Amino acid sequence: MINNKLPINYKLFHFDEIESTMLTLKEMAFQGVEVGTIVCAKKQKQGRGRHGREWISPLGNLYFSYLRKAENKNSNSVFAPVFIVSIALAKAINLISKNKIIPMLKWPNDVLVNNSKLAGILIESFVDKDNRNLLNIGVGVNVSSHPSNTIYPATNLKNEGLEITSNELLICFFNCLNMVEDILVNKGLNEIFKIWQEYSYKIGTKISVKIGNKKITGSYNGIDEKGSLILNINNKNIKILTGEIFVL
Repeated sequence: MINNKLPINYKLFHFDEIESTMLTLKEMAFQGVEVGTIVCAKKQKQGRGRHGREWISPLGNLYFSYLRKAENKNSNSVFAPVFIVSIALAKAINLISKNKIIPMLKWPNDVLVNNSKLAGILIESFVDKDNRNLLNIGVGVNVSSHPSNTIYPATNLKNEGLEITSNELLICFFNCLNMVEDILVNKGLNEIFKIWQEYSYKIGTKISVKIGNKKITGSYNGIDEKGSLILNINNKNIKILTGEIFVL
């Protein structure tokens, strides 16, 4: 059953058009808004993706950022939020589509459908004027349209046969997010990684990893206890902290 109300631990601010949900939320954080504040926009003028790329933001898609308390920097869970958010988004899409759409999670923070990018996640950490360690978590989902001529094929939910409003997806996401956050608290990070792996590519999948201007190729061999990618090259495992993945 889909809950049609936003959980009480979140507060939503909705805008018709702003420069960027992440920029607006960060400004609000320095004004003292609480953890759980959400900024959502129908349209962004300067949406951002990973590696400083533009996130094209026309009407009809979902663009939001929310404020979360950061994990302890000395904890193994420091990178947990990106896995938590991607799982929650995958579960929301599963739920709304009644399991007709099964997303795949591409390390570290992309959501794919039929090998095409549906959504992206961007997380920035910062300390506000009250010395709070916070995360500004931005999410963009292609609901009714998607860009062309991208480095990775893209798609949208309407194109995949699911017609919903951005607001319906937003509410479902945050209800799913609460469930996944509870799993982290009650069962630990290993359970989060286990669930994430169920949505990701199979062990042994051939992939290439772009790190800066360098590209290396090998076989996917899972993620370690901190969420780093394990790449097997000629029967030797190497751990990758950051990079861009392409499934071959």
